[in-house]
Amino acid sequence: MVANAGPRHRRCVAALAAALVVSWALPAHARTVAEVAQLTTPDRTKTLEDGARAEGKVVLYTSLVVQQAAEPLKAAFEKRYPFVKLEFLRANSAQILQRVLAENRSGGNRSDVVIAGAGPAIAKTGFAQPFRSPMLAPYPPDHIGPNNVYAAVRFSYQAIGYSTRLVRDDEAPRTYEDLLDPKWRGKMVWSTSPDTGAPFFITQVRQIMGEDRALAYLKALGKQNIAAQSASLRAVLDQVIAGEYAIGISMAMHHVAISKAKGAPVDGTMPDPVMARAEDILLMKAAQHPHAGMLLIDYVLSEEGQKMFAEAQYFPAHPGVPPLPEMQAFVPSHAGKHESIVDDETMERERARSNELYQNLFK
Repeated sequence: MVANAGPRHRRCVAALAAALVVSWALPAHARTVAEVAQLTTPDRTKTLEDGARAEGKVVLYTSLVVQQAAEPLKAAFEKRYPFVKLEFLRANSAQILQRVLAENRSGGNRSDVVIAGAGPAIAKTGFAQPFRSPMLAPYPPDHIGPNNVYAAVRFSYQAIGYSTRLVRDDEAPRTYEDLLDPKWRGKMVWSTSPDTGAPFFITQVRQIMGEDRALAYLKALGKQNIAAQSASLRAVLDQVIAGEYAIGISMAMHHVAISKAKGAPVDGTMPDPVMARAEDILLMKAAQHPHAGMLLIDYVLSEEGQKMFAEAQYFPAHPGVPPLPEMQAFVPSHAGKHESIVDDETMERERARSNELYQNLFK
């Protein structure tokens, strides 16, 4: 019958055969974002690479500093997977959370993967997709969110930075109570940044000490005349390095380590427990490029990806990837100290009360 069919019929048969070949060639487990995210078959890597090659790109929303980490990540990932273009949008974690909420509620999600401190908060919305990755095997359970909906990629530790020109090592504050010493009155500074500055410090103190003890402590700290700067933690630390202030409260320890290694007159101490934040990686349920998204997640969680974070002078989350030598002194576990982690969900819940305390006690 086919042999006697006309040209139009033969074209239809050819088109149907081609469609069947394409359908047969599609990975059996790559029909939906959820199926891509949960792949565990032996050909998982090939399936992801084939799908990513067809998708052509991946869109990342991230709070990583552009020149320090986001651009190096883009370069390293695209070198590893030259058939995928990595596009990223950089904003702080709170802005990313609001953007993700707005886009997904309107049905216009653009991000495939998110790297930010908003992991638990985004997970709570239900817009993030639980995923499986063989790269998670060495990570401890407390680095991975419930149902594998997110995983930590790096940590940030905030403590005390001080000018070595103005403060001797043996007199540098080593506990939160040491900051109450009258000799530091009028000589300390912190940032007013809502996510990393004074409000973050106040929220952490409330978590560490409990409400009653924290209130008494914060009232005493409020009498120390701490200078407030509406600048980033990096910029505030630079003022400490310049000798404008003796002590910076809630400084980022990787900033301290970087500057100290370059010979700047600065050092840091870490009261126990050390205030910490985690940046997590997530796959969005509405990802338009899920194969490329999972390749990116695998890469970031891998030793290769985590070494890139270490080389960017961050504290990597992978237990088998140490930070650079100059950074290791500021890792709580290396110093025999505990961590107090406050995530963005807690920050959002406690923001109003912490801001109220800041306005009442420090303004």
